[in-house]
Amino acid sequence: MYRAIKPIVLFLAIVWLQSCEQKEFKTTDSGLKYNFVIEGEGAIPEDGNILVMNVSYVNAPGNVIFSSTQSGSPMAISYDDSVLSRNGGLEEGIRMLQKGDSLIIKFPIEDLYENTFNLTLPDSLERGSDVTVFIGVENVFTREEFGVYRMKMMEEQQEAMIERQGEQLEEDGTTIDLYLKENKIEAEIDPSGLRYVVIEEGEGEFPQPNQKVSVNYTGKLMSGQVFDTSVEAVAREAGVFNEDRPYQPYQFALGTGSVIRGWDIGIGLLKRGGKGVLYIPSTLAYGERATGIIPANAILIFDVELVDILD
Repeated sequence: MYRAIKPIVLFLAIVWLQSCEQKEFKTTDSGLKYNFVIEGEGAIPEDGNILVMNVSYVNAPGNVIFSSTQSGSPMAISYDDSVLSRNGGLEEGIRMLQKGDSLIIKFPIEDLYENTFNLTLPDSLERGSDVTVFIGVENVFTREEFGVYRMKMMEEQQEAMIERQGEQLEEDGTTIDLYLKENKIEAEIDPSGLRYVVIEEGEGEFPQPNQKVSVNYTGKLMSGQVFDTSVEAVAREAGVFNEDRPYQPYQFALGTGSVIRGWDIGIGLLKRGGKGVLYIPSTLAYGERATGIIPANAILIFDVELVDILD
């Protein structure tokens, strides 16, 4: 995973922001105010290098406009002398930096929007007020070094995501099992972590990957709140009826990733005409992504009926 800027740097930056009126900033000939929280001793960027750095922009009232640490990963920018030649704003501040530096700069906020972002200053921000920018340089790379670094970071992010999903799957499984026990429901457990109950067996063969299936469904949160259904009567009763959509069985090709993974697995456990209930861990549903009324890391319950196998 990308390494965030050291906590001590963030702490010092917050302290400087809260007491900036009491601190004496130095000023360049162009009017840029600056002060170093930490002066590094690492590599000095050269034209064509890649800087990996954490950046936070804070407006005059003290509200964070953007923070790379909050977004989860630092920024990588190309150190280009021609692009960074402008004085009086962010570009001049970046030219002051070397690896290990933590710098605070202040300049008019319209300069940031109009000359760096190429955007119109929002009406909510006061023209002439200062923006305070915190910059911490993690590393300076050649383009070749950055390619290796990026691949390594992607691998680490993937490993971290797999670990996080494994932990979430275990947590969800415990939650589902407790729910089933409290409600005296006996369910089967698929190796994927999906819990399911077959209410009606159905007839014939199980659907195979890539076969088109037709499914009636009602999706609920663990609270019992219905968030979607293909059945009009259920939609009306649950207060989620939408006159702009058709209420009919949903068709999709099984096992192709066109639906959440819990469906690809769960519908494959039913025969034609079969009915069941799927208890889907969040990692087999929408994961960390919230959608509509479904919060992040939500366990979903689906009443499903495999109406038909179409091919």
